[in-house]
Amino acid sequence: MEEGKRILATPLLDDNSLGDCSFFCENHLVAIELWKPKSNYHIPLFHTSHGRFTVPTTLHECSVGLPTFCNLDGSNLVNITQVDKIITGDYGGGQVVFKNQDIKESINSANLSRWKQIYADAMNADREIRYIFGSEIKVVGKATVSGFFKVGNMLSVDMWEPKKNYYVPRFHSGNRSYTIGLTAQACREAFPYLYPAYKDTLINLDLVCEIESNAFGGLIRFEGSDFTCSMSHNKLKALKKLWK
Repeated sequence: MEEGKRILATPLLDDNSLGDCSFFCENHLVAIELWKPKSNYHIPLFHTSHGRFTVPTTLHECSVGLPTFCNLDGSNLVNITQVDKIITGDYGGGQVVFKNQDIKESINSANLSRWKQIYADAMNADREIRYIFGSEIKVVGKATVSGFFKVGNMLSVDMWEPKKNYYVPRFHSGNRSYTIGLTAQACREAFPYLYPAYKDTLINLDLVCEIESNAFGGLIRFEGSDFTCSMSHNKLKALKKLWK
């Protein structure tokens, strides 16, 4: 099976702890459901034939998972591969200037002194080919239709609060900003080919390997995954017409 897009994500381990942010392949996606890891948070949980994943929700996850991004000063991460030059300041620090952008980020004196190594580490990292599952932010607090955006095109990452006590990563690319995909609606828009099994749960019909009927409807099993999905009689009847 081809891998398809590599989507930036954090693995959920067997003990429900989080691994280091990496990616899953879109064509390995079995199902998506919403997950509540902590109070006030409802985020996508991706079941794949290679494990479970969720969206990164902290700057630390992004820092670990994005080797070309570095904290130069303050509370954001800068994509070193997008830096054009450095302007040295009068008091020990300076500013980094991005390629083809009238945008600058500060760099403190400690990182300025080790800039050559920071730059070399970023340039020697694997070429960034992953995608962000998210939505462009058009108005503060509001996002457009969800989709996929290239990680390598982003200039920086910081945290923002789309609603009270709900902090998630925000990616910046020139004069555009993107939020991590968080809602069932965002999943439906980004993955329109997935079948709505029941409320807030989408499944990949291409990976269905067995449909087991029972008194309540049916149980759906998938290739390469322990994930199963219960379904009502009406949904099951409609699914069987679509299932290859």
